[in-house]
Amino acid sequence: MFSPTKQVLAFIFYACSAEFCAQAKDLSHNAPVWIGFDDAYGVKTNTSAMAIEWGIQAAMEEINAEGGVLNGRPLKLLTTDNKGISARGKDNFVQLAETLDLVAVLTGKYSPISEDMLPDAHRLKVPLISVWGSADPITDHNYKPSYSFRVSLKDDWGVEAMMKRLSSKYKVRQGCAILPNTAWGRSADKVIRDKSGSNNVQFPVLRWYNWGDASLSEHYKACLNSRTQGLLFVGNEKEGAILLKEIAAQPQSQRMPVVSHWGAVGGTLHELANAELALVQIDFIQTFTFIHNKRPRAVYLANWILKNADLKSTFDIPSPVGAAHAYDTVHLLAKAIDTAKTTSPQRIRDALEKLPPFQGAVRHYTQAFTHQRRDALDKTNVLFVRLTPNGQLIPQD
Repeated sequence: MFSPTKQVLAFIFYACSAEFCAQAKDLSHNAPVWIGFDDAYGVKTNTSAMAIEWGIQAAMEEINAEGGVLNGRPLKLLTTDNKGISARGKDNFVQLAETLDLVAVLTGKYSPISEDMLPDAHRLKVPLISVWGSADPITDHNYKPSYSFRVSLKDDWGVEAMMKRLSSKYKVRQGCAILPNTAWGRSADKVIRDKSGSNNVQFPVLRWYNWGDASLSEHYKACLNSRTQGLLFVGNEKEGAILLKEIAAQPQSQRMPVVSHWGAVGGTLHELANAELALVQIDFIQTFTFIHNKRPRAVYLANWILKNADLKSTFDIPSPVGAAHAYDTVHLLAKAIDTAKTTSPQRIRDALEKLPPFQGAVRHYTQAFTHQRRDALDKTNVLFVRLTPNGQLIPQD
C-alpha cells in the first residue's frame, strides 16, 4: 500500500498556493492516522501475523465507528512482511516510520527482529510496540528515553512460569533446556540461570540449536543421558514439530514431559506433527484464551473474528494471544493519540506513559505503561494450554 513520505508531503506543502494549502488543511482533518505492523506473513506455517492483524482491524473498526481519533480522523493499518528475516524487518520499520501521520509500529512473532529494530526506533523516535515477541531486551535496554513498549509475555516472568510448571505439575527437579541460538534463546537462558534455583528445579543440561537444523535428536539424547526428568523448550512451530516427532519416536518410558514457549503454537504445529501430539505430554504457555472468557471486549473480539475470518467456534481461533494483544494495543494507542492531541510519535510516546485505566480483552490496565515500566502484562496473565490435533488450544489446570 502506498503512503507518501514525510519529505514528499513537506515539499508539496511548501510549494502549494495559499488557496490550495487552505483546502489541504481542511482535508487533513479527515486524513487517516496510520499504525504500522510488521510480521512474517511470508512464512507459510506462521499463523501469528494474520491473528494480530485481526486484532488490529477489529479495534480500528470499533474506534472508527465511534468517531476515530483527533475529532474524526480514521485509524488505518499499514502492513509489511519481514519473511522472518531481521534485515527485512529493519528495512520495513524504517519504511513504515517515514510515513506521514504514522504514530507507532507494532512488531510480531520474532523477538530477534524486534530487537534489531530498536536502534532505528530510537533514531527515528517512533514507538515500537511488541504484541508477541517476549525477549527481555525488547523493553530492557539502555536507550533513553525509551521508545519501546510491549503488550505481551515477557521472558523474565514467562520462562520462570515455565520452570514452575515443570516443578509443580511434573515434579521435575533436574531439567533440561533446548534453546535457539538467537536473542530469544539467550533471553530465556538468562532467566533460567537467574531463577531456576528459586523454583525448585535445576538445569544441568542446556543445549543450543540453530534455525534450520534438521534434527534435535542429539540434544534430546543429551537430556536422556543426564537423567533429567523434564524439558523446557524454546522454539517456533517448525522446530517444535521436529522435537515432537523425535520424542514420539522414543520408547514411552523415555518421552519426558515438555513445557514449551508459545512460538510453537504461533503456527501450524498441529499440521506439522499431527499424530505425535497424542504421544507426548506437552504444555504451552499463553497469556490469553477466548475459551470460556466472559470479558466483554474478549467476547466482542471473538465475535468479530468469527464473523470476518469465517470460523465456527472460539476454539478454532489460531494464535489467540496475538489477536488479543493487538486489539488492546490499538485501543491504548488511540487513547494516547487523543491525549497527545497530535500524530507526533514523540508526543504519543510521552502519552503512552500516562494512559488512563482501560478494560481490555486481556486484562484491566490500571495504567498500561509508566516511565519505568514498559510492559503492560505481568505474571498474573500466565496460563497453560494443550494443543489438539485439530489445532485448538485448550486451557489446562
